[in-house]
Amino acid sequence: MKKHSVFPIFALVISSFFVSCSYYESDFQLLQSVFIQDPESPGLPIYSEWGYNTFGAFIDRQPFTSTHNQMPAKIVVYPDTLNLIFAGTRNGVRTVMTFSFIGYAPRTYHDLIMLHDVTIDLTDRTKSIITLAEGNNEPVELAPFNGQFTFSRVQRLYVDKELSNSIISGRFRFQAQFRNEYITIDRGRFDFTMGFDNFYYIPK
Repeated sequence: MKKHSVFPIFALVISSFFVSCSYYESDFQLLQSVFIQDPESPGLPIYSEWGYNTFGAFIDRQPFTSTHNQMPAKIVVYPDTLNLIFAGTRNGVRTVMTFSFIGYAPRTYHDLIMLHDVTIDLTDRTKSIITLAEGNNEPVELAPFNGQFTFSRVQRLYVDKELSNSIISGRFRFQAQFRNEYITIDRGRFDFTMGFDNFYYIPK
């Protein structure tokens, strides 16, 4: 997997700090992925909160990660459910993991701030549903018996003093039943810039 340089590709601005570049140039940069390998978890990206547009987790000790040539994440919101979709590869096979969080329905990507410092119990099926799809196979619903998902930080990004995108970062881990087998998803981490290109609110 291609490794990118360590320095940020855009200047992150929170609160009273603002960037001084054109909106469209910055918007293009926000779409890029920066994969910096974690030396303590080879094969996974480091945990970051810069909007590097990467994710990674071990599924039974095998890396499931974002790639440089496809959209790593999308959020699709229905009136009562937020669906966070991770798209990447595992063992060279396209793999998609979807977390559906019931009771969370931000209408815009700016409203994602409601998830800041929120932890969700993945064993409570009234609050979350997880599906996993490999290759051309249909998604399979997982049955977690432990684990949690944390939105460690949600930040609003300003470009030229205007509210532009949001950045969501966090961690997850759980164990579940998948096709009559038990699997472990460990050391999960994500860092995404969410905006017009990958956030969808679907009204009734």
